[in-house]
Amino acid sequence: MHKKLNFFLIMLLFFFSTSLAAAINLDRSDTLYDQDAYPECKSELQMQMNNATSPNEEAEILWRLARVQVSIGDELDEKDKEGRYKEYEEGEAYAIQSIEKHPSSMAYLWKASNNGRWGQTKGPLNALGKAKGMLEDLTIIVNDFKTLDSSETWYVLSSLYDELPGGMISFGDKDWAISYMRMAMDTLPNHLLYPGHYKKLAEELYSRNWSASKRSKEIKKMQKDWENGKSNLEKYRYYEGKDGGKTKPFYSSVPLTSMSDRQEAVMVLSFVIAKHKVFSGVKPSDTKEMDEILELFTSWT
Repeated sequence: MHKKLNFFLIMLLFFFSTSLAAAINLDRSDTLYDQDAYPECKSELQMQMNNATSPNEEAEILWRLARVQVSIGDELDEKDKEGRYKEYEEGEAYAIQSIEKHPSSMAYLWKASNNGRWGQTKGPLNALGKAKGMLEDLTIIVNDFKTLDSSETWYVLSSLYDELPGGMISFGDKDWAISYMRMAMDTLPNHLLYPGHYKKLAEELYSRNWSASKRSKEIKKMQKDWENGKSNLEKYRYYEGKDGGKTKPFYSSVPLTSMSDRQEAVMVLSFVIAKHKVFSGVKPSDTKEMDEILELFTSWT
């Protein structure tokens, strides 16, 4: 009897230890991604797929594979369009598989991101063809999943509305783009620099070019739309006017109504330039973007 019990316990411990050994661990892949080690990150994720024991675990790996494909495509020479298409299409396929396994806001985000990069590479007319599907995916994130703390989601939404034409051609809107970008800034993760976010907001503001008096007037008008928004997608179109312009951005000592668009644009770049000098954990991609920011800042000042 004791021998049977001992055998049972040994087998139970064996299966328990085996299941522990096979469990997925995504910490290393996330660290590699944050370090810009994209091929190594992809290899690690593919290895972890062998350890996945449920659709949920597979989905977690697949959206990360979709995420890393955006960066792998971005690192290719801009002239290598065919290579970029291939990487972004692979990324979209991973995201679709992730959604099929277990839908998540991150899977929809990186599906939209791969499609956005594909469209940007292909050109304006082809980008229009991807726009509707991207908006549907991003709407699912903020309305259905109610994911409001994803800085990347707001960045992609802002880019979509900023880069698309408006009027009869498409649904682009420069003012909505700035509101979405302000939300992207207010949800920045603390452990990453994200200089591209600062650059995007600054460029959008510089292009809109409202005076301080016009800003004050227009932002106050937005407050009512903010308060009456029926869905998150609609409401956050007017995030810029959420309190009538009384907001002091984290990079400013004065509220939105006390400066012009271009004054704020310069302030945004000045802030990230100063932050970069003392920030720990600067990535190679950050350094490249900071070079572009310094060049832009010099041209504006």
